[in-house]
Amino acid sequence: MFNCGPRASSAMGAQHATGNGSTARPVTTEVSHSGSPSDSAAMLAATVSSAKQGRYDTTIKEIFCAAVAAIDSPSYAKSLPPNQRKLFEYAMTGLDSNFGLPFLFNSPRYSAWYSVGLLARAEGDDVATAATLIREVIGYQYTDPTTGWFGTFKRQSDEPDPSPVYPPRVYGSYDMNLALFVCTSWIIVIEEFQHLLQPDLVDLMKKSMYNATVGDGIRVGGVNGDNLFPIYSNPWYMRVMSATYVGNMMNDKNMSFWGDEWARQAIVEFDRHQTLSEFNSGTYTGVTLYALTLWGYMPKNSTIAGRATDIITKTWESVGNYYNPTLKTLGGPWDRTYGFSLQSYFGILGVHITGLIGGIDNGTAPLPRPLVGCEHYGDAAVVALIPLISKFHDQFVPPSVRAKLTKLTQSHAHFEQAVSQPFDDLAYPRNYTSWTQAGLSVGAIEVDSIVVGGPATSSEAFTPGIILWDAGAGQATGWISHYATSRTIRAVATEKNLTISYPPSRAFPTFTTGLSNVMTFLISGFRLVTLSEDLFANGSAVLPGLKLTLTGNVVDAGQRLFAYDKAVPINDLQYYNLTYVLPEGLEVPEIVLTFEKI
Repeated sequence: MFNCGPRASSAMGAQHATGNGSTARPVTTEVSHSGSPSDSAAMLAATVSSAKQGRYDTTIKEIFCAAVAAIDSPSYAKSLPPNQRKLFEYAMTGLDSNFGLPFLFNSPRYSAWYSVGLLARAEGDDVATAATLIREVIGYQYTDPTTGWFGTFKRQSDEPDPSPVYPPRVYGSYDMNLALFVCTSWIIVIEEFQHLLQPDLVDLMKKSMYNATVGDGIRVGGVNGDNLFPIYSNPWYMRVMSATYVGNMMNDKNMSFWGDEWARQAIVEFDRHQTLSEFNSGTYTGVTLYALTLWGYMPKNSTIAGRATDIITKTWESVGNYYNPTLKTLGGPWDRTYGFSLQSYFGILGVHITGLIGGIDNGTAPLPRPLVGCEHYGDAAVVALIPLISKFHDQFVPPSVRAKLTKLTQSHAHFEQAVSQPFDDLAYPRNYTSWTQAGLSVGAIEVDSIVVGGPATSSEAFTPGIILWDAGAGQATGWISHYATSRTIRAVATEKNLTISYPPSRAFPTFTTGLSNVMTFLISGFRLVTLSEDLFANGSAVLPGLKLTLTGNVVDAGQRLFAYDKAVPINDLQYYNLTYVLPEGLEVPEIVLTFEKI
């Protein structure tokens, strides 16, 4: 028999075991793909045979030890609360059907997430497959500390390195946020599952996490096109958790200092209006909540451990006021969105909500059905993570919010604020108004910014005006969205109308860029319905499930253009484009959309 040696020690006790000084410095990992385990007890004989045939680069000893670990360890996933376990198993089944070595979705990031789920399930050859995946992922990490992309990972396995033929550009040829997505997911492995892995692989993971965190630490918002400011909530909180945890794990006092300092900066931004600066997003509010939930693994004396649960609670109080259970989605407006219904595209916030209230079996969960193959399906790999850490999250969602997620007891208006330096002036925060009723949600943002497209500088994602409604039997969720072309927008939602206007800037009056001579709305969500070319020609229209009347000087004096823009999809969405060309001399262009649910 093989002597597998001592397994890596479990979770919390290992955090202080590998101190290596107080100054952050890269640890270059030279990864060999030989020696990676590829099986567990149930498939031991078959995998040994496969190994002998060269199908996987591994050794018989490591196969055997992976098998022993799987036998000795009960499945973590089976201990999850019922809703969370149902969610985890549902998603993992879909991911399994899409997986084949070396990667899930050809993505090191998604494969890292999936590997955590495999370790949590620990059935069949899960443990060995996870070990193989982890080694593969680390092999696609950039390890040259002289580059601006040090510590992050390739987005796809066949992506070239940044080079003269693939010019270095953040979010172009490389994405530094991937380092944080991988590092934070491996915090869960180190805390919950390292006993399933060989010590040399655990050491390799720790070095990889250290490199990821060091690489992230050299990022500065506004330098080389990077936008990592404290107001960029989702990667910023992942940065906080990575530096706080890895600094403690590696006994790197400098890294721990910055974990606390970055947490302090994030808290300052949150406390301005008790909201996340990256406000109300079906995807990115979900990522931020995931990051915050990792507080349970942080040192008790860390800055973020002292505030994370409060931020979680207050964020959910906000979400509860926008979520519309009759539409089974998060109502607008949104700072960033990739779709308009969480049942039509995969949003990570929908995972959190489903874990809280269930709804997979009866179709009330804010997740697409079927999940496999839906829009943004790659992000579904995150379901391998979120249920596993729900023990640090769910108890901080107030009962009043859970009630709002399951039933709309009365129609209501809501108002909140958020602000994002350096794109906003602190004296002129973004004002969010919304109206929620059965079968309809309306949202608006008043914004006076230095850029077009909100703090993400993306008109495709920023949604300053939106009407969502139940379009009726056999239909999808109907939507009308204002497409931002001006950096100054005054949008207001009430129980009767959505008003959009372009007033002069008060925050940045000397800026002459970012002004618009058009006002554009995108319309979609209808099946077996073709809208007429004269839609709104007389100022009114009846759409499936909704009556609309348009008034204001934009309607009176603007040139109306209407077409189906199949050639220019936005976030894979098709739509009708209703645009008014504004005449010169129109002092404050304004349009009022008066609606009636039918």
